[in-house]
Amino acid sequence: MFRRREGFAPKLTFLILRITLFVSRALGLLPFTLDAQARQLRRSTWLLIYGVAINILLLFLLVLCSWYSAETGQELEVFKRNDVLMWINVFIVILGLIVSCGVHCITFSKSGQVLNISNELLVLEDQHFGCLNEEDASKFNFYVIQKFMSTVGEVLGVLIANFGMPEFSSSWLYVFLICITQFSLDLVVMHFLLAMLYIYRCVWLINRQLLSIVSRLRVDSLSDSSRIQLLVSLYVRLLALSKQLEATYKGQITLILTGSLFGNIVIIYFLIVYTVSMGKFSIPLLMFPFSLMVNMWEYWLIICACELTERTGRHTSTILKLFSDLEHNNVHMERSINEFTWLCSHRRFRFSLYGFISVNFQMGFQMIVATFTYLLCLVQFDFMNL
Repeated sequence: MFRRREGFAPKLTFLILRITLFVSRALGLLPFTLDAQARQLRRSTWLLIYGVAINILLLFLLVLCSWYSAETGQELEVFKRNDVLMWINVFIVILGLIVSCGVHCITFSKSGQVLNISNELLVLEDQHFGCLNEEDASKFNFYVIQKFMSTVGEVLGVLIANFGMPEFSSSWLYVFLICITQFSLDLVVMHFLLAMLYIYRCVWLINRQLLSIVSRLRVDSLSDSSRIQLLVSLYVRLLALSKQLEATYKGQITLILTGSLFGNIVIIYFLIVYTVSMGKFSIPLLMFPFSLMVNMWEYWLIICACELTERTGRHTSTILKLFSDLEHNNVHMERSINEFTWLCSHRRFRFSLYGFISVNFQMGFQMIVATFTYLLCLVQFDFMNL
């Protein structure tokens, strides 16, 4: 996964992966050491303690700085004009702290599961998928680069919101702590996305090998098809890995998507109050559309990665149907194809939140509809103050 490759996009992806690894280690989010001889990760107790300590310290300092910023924020004209908006802002700050604490608590408590997932990915890379040509698997690079750009946009959004809001000024320490906290949350999402995208990449490579076998069998019905059984076993391991990934990250993704939903509502409501109620139209107010765009881009990448993996898994079933058109007398191959077909029809790649909500495009559009529905309710509730 961390091999240097030719081309601009692969090299940029390699650089992003290295930056993600080093910064995650610096913030204590990956308390693992690499056993170079066994090519496996080992969990370090000292690194785990370091990660817990540094994140608790950052959140503690952020809470202390928030008290001073809250007193300064109460003097803003927009909060004097609209009391409901002030209390909503307080609620969002508290929600942000809850999301940060919850995400890190779940992440550190499930570091053992993260270790197992990482080691399984290393085994798959070294033994089965590392030597395969993947020049056409450009979507992996595409989504990794997009996630990095959205993370940079999140940090820029924090800077613009704290230094660009009219009549509001924050200390550099407070802004730095918010940026570090936001960046650590984005790194947790990045870890999930990388694991999900790697599963997609492996399934994509399996599909391409199946297509290659079909092409050879059409030319020569006696060509070797023994690799199909190996592909079945790899597919089973990837399905188990996706379920393990779901069990490990469903809590963090739920908290982050919830925070994004409420954050989008508040951003739009701030823009409505400034432009409609107060009649202010200025360049600094462009920070609200920018923050809204980056926030939606961030959670949409989560949805796209899950949808992409699910759609690639469905494509496997389509490829397996091509084998039914072939004329052959290979009983072992037919048995492997039937097993593969049964597996694809009864077990699918599907990431869900606690078994109730599937993370896909349908859920993404439902979140957008919910954002504007709750916003409409909020506007109706506080209509007299607008």
